Amino acid sequence: MKSKIKAIEECASLLEIEVAPETIDKAFEEVYGEIGKNANIPGFRVGKAPIELVKKHYAKNAKEEVLKHLIPDAYRSAVEEHKLRPISMPEISDVNFDNEKKLSFKAKVTTRPSFKLKNYKGIKVEKKKVKVTETEVDKMLQNLRELNAKYSSVEDRPARMGDYVVSDMDCTVDGKSAHKKRENLWLLLEKESLIPELSEKMVGMSKGDERDIDVTLPEKYPDKNLAGKLARYHIKAKEIKMRELPELNDEFAKVVGRPNMEDLKKEISRELENHAKSSAEVEAENRLLNKLIDDNSFAVPSDFTARQLDFMVEDAKRHLTEKGFKKEDLDGKDGEFKERFKNEAVRKVRLLFILDEIASNEKIDVTDEDLKNAYKAISAQSGKAEEEVKTYYEKEDLVDNLKDKLREGKAIQLLMKNAEMTEKD
Repeated sequence: MKSKIKAIEECASLLEIEVAPETIDKAFEEVYGEIGKNANIPGFRVGKAPIELVKKHYAKNAKEEVLKHLIPDAYRSAVEEHKLRPISMPEISDVNFDNEKKLSFKAKVTTRPSFKLKNYKGIKVEKKKVKVTETEVDKMLQNLRELNAKYSSVEDRPARMGDYVVSDMDCTVDGKSAHKKRENLWLLLEKESLIPELSEKMVGMSKGDERDIDVTLPEKYPDKNLAGKLARYHIKAKEIKMRELPELNDEFAKVVGRPNMEDLKKEISRELENHAKSSAEVEAENRLLNKLIDDNSFAVPSDFTARQLDFMVEDAKRHLTEKGFKKEDLDGKDGEFKERFKNEAVRKVRLLFILDEIASNEKIDVTDEDLKNAYKAISAQSGKAEEEVKTYYEKEDLVDNLKDKLREGKAIQLLMKNAEMTEKD
C-alpha cells in the first residue's frame, strides 16, 4: 500500500491511498471463496460450482465486497503509518477501482488538536461571598404575596395603573406583524413595564374597548431589529382585573406552609442562601473554565465548530420562538446568529478537548455506578421511570454521549477542588 498525506486545514488532512495489486488479488480470492460456498449456479449443486463460473456470475457482488473490506483496511493502515489521531469518520472520495487491479481513493481525516496543556491545578478564581440581606428576604415575601394574590373582575370603572387588562393583542411595525397575535394576555399596567408608554395609554380602557396605540419600542427591546422603532398595538380589552394582596402576618405564613412569620422569614433566608451559594459556585466555575480556555489557545476542527454553531443557533431560535417571535422570521437570520455566536462556539469546542485531555491525564473514567446515578437523576427530572430512561438512551445510542458528559463533569469537579478560591463581595 502507498499513501501520501497533505494538510488541508487546521486539524484536517487529506490522505491519498493506493492499494497494492497483490492485496487486491488476495481480497478477491477470499471473497470468491466465501461466495462459492453458497453460490447457486444452474447445473451445479449449491456451493459446488467451479470457481471460474463463480467469478463470472458474481463479479459485481465480489467487487462490492472487496471494496467494503479494502477501503477500511487501507484507511486504518494509512492512519497508523502517519500517526494520525482521527476523531470522526473519514470522508472518502475519488474512489478509482475500474480495472480491479488498481484501487486508489482519498480520505479527509479530522484529527485531534495538538496542544500542550498548561497547568490546570491551582488556578486562581474569585468566588462571590454569600450574604443574604433583609431587603432580599422582604422582596421574596413580596413575591409570595403576589403569587397568592386574589383577582376580582372590575365592572364599575375603567382600568387604572396597577390593574391587569386581559387582552387580545396584535403588534405591527412598518405595516408588518412584529410577532404572533396574543390572546387572553394578562397585561399589568405599571410604569416599570418594558413599554411604560403602552401601559399609560391603556389606562381608561373598559371591558370590551378596542384601541390602536402607537408607541416607540425601547432600545432594550428583545428583538434588536425592532428596538427604537414606532409600533402600533391593537388592543382589545376583554376584562379588567384588580389585584388584592394578602396581609403579611402569621395567617399568611400558615397559608404558604409555615407556622408563623418568623419561621417563614428564616425559611426564605435559608432558601436564598442556598440559591446564592449555588449561583456563586456556577459563576466561579465559569470563571475557572474561561481562564482555562484563555490559557490554552489552539485551533479546533472546523466541522466540530460548525456543529456546535448550528446547535447554538437552533437553541437561540427555540428560546425566542417560545417568547412569541415568529419562527419564519428567525429562520431568515441564521447568518446573524452565526456571526454573533462563532467565537463562543470555538471556545466551547476548545473546552471539550481541554477537559478530555485533563480527564486522560488524571485517568478519570465513568463507572457503571456513575451511569446508574445519572439515569436516576434524569428519571427524577423527567418524571419517567429509571428503566425507561435507560432503555431510551440505549435504544437511541446516546450512552456514550452521556458518559462523555459525566467524564467532563468529573474533570470540572477536579479543577474546582484544586483551584485557589478567593471569596470577595
